Amino acid sequence: MAPDYLKAHTDGKQIPKGTTPGRRSRWGVHGCQRNFVFKPSTPAEIEFYQNIQSKTTSSDDDAGQQVPLAAWMPTFVGTLVTGVAENVSIESWAPHTDPELAAHLASLRTNPGLVPKENPILVLENLLVGFSKPNILDIKLGRVLYDELVSEDKKLRMQKVSNETTSGSLGIRICGIKMQRTSKTELLNPSFYQMDEENYVAINKLYGRALAGEEVDDAFKLFFGNENLSEDQIRILYNVFYKRLMLFYNTLLDEEIRMVSSSLLFIYEGDSACWEELNNEHELVKGSILSYLSDSDEEEEADEKQKYLSSLSLIDFAHSTLQPGAGYDENVIVGVESLLKVFERLTTSH
Repeated sequence: MAPDYLKAHTDGKQIPKGTTPGRRSRWGVHGCQRNFVFKPSTPAEIEFYQNIQSKTTSSDDDAGQQVPLAAWMPTFVGTLVTGVAENVSIESWAPHTDPELAAHLASLRTNPGLVPKENPILVLENLLVGFSKPNILDIKLGRVLYDELVSEDKKLRMQKVSNETTSGSLGIRICGIKMQRTSKTELLNPSFYQMDEENYVAINKLYGRALAGEEVDDAFKLFFGNENLSEDQIRILYNVFYKRLMLFYNTLLDEEIRMVSSSLLFIYEGDSACWEELNNEHELVKGSILSYLSDSDEEEEADEKQKYLSSLSLIDFAHSTLQPGAGYDENVIVGVESLLKVFERLTTSH
């Protein structure tokens, strides 16, 4: 009998083959063949995922509903808990361990502060699965970047960030970009980026903080200006993301939630061969990865990943809650309206 170091909770779902815990990298694009990622989380974020999942399940029969919020979020599989559960005694481990470990466990009795506490980990869909050479843009939504539970000091710091960046003026801010290298990325201020593996560029949050409102369009042109794609393919990306943002906007109008410091993740395929293979066709809203895996009866078939040319996802819910009766979230809506204006300009000018 092994000690209770790790507890898994998957809400009745079985984690499919080909899934192993690993280090979560926000911007890692290589080795992204695993179906799921493991994200250190908080009870509040886990509760939000569970509430949205439950809400979506209960409203599946509502034919008149917009695209549900869950469809824009990474598929939620369940949770893991690392550390030691508080209701598990050290004495219960000793009979089942080797002498050295038993001695160590005994020493923890006199040093309880060394006993690791339970830390929740979210098991989520890996949003990079299905892409060969993904290019990724993280946009933080909202003018207000703090919830009411933070300290006064942090509140003042976050207000300052908002006031001095496009968060305050537009309700959006670029938090990071991971993209294939182009001739234009080399013209950036060296403090804004670093070269990454295999011809990728990692653009940091300082770039987004330095942008003035009128420069946001240029930032999107930089991100979508992939020199491996044709002008027609870039035009397709502008149009597809504009349509997605309109659908997402309508989703938010139907949702009574409050989100602070959540982000929209824009991903597109930078491998022209994949565009040719998929005939330049994009799915506006991705289906659940669990549905795809459950349809793959054979392990070999499951290894043939569903492929995508682009996607839009809502992420990061550590400060998100359901607020029945409160109406839609104006703080987030303002940001999406700004994005719609950006893409309206991009689609008409390209």
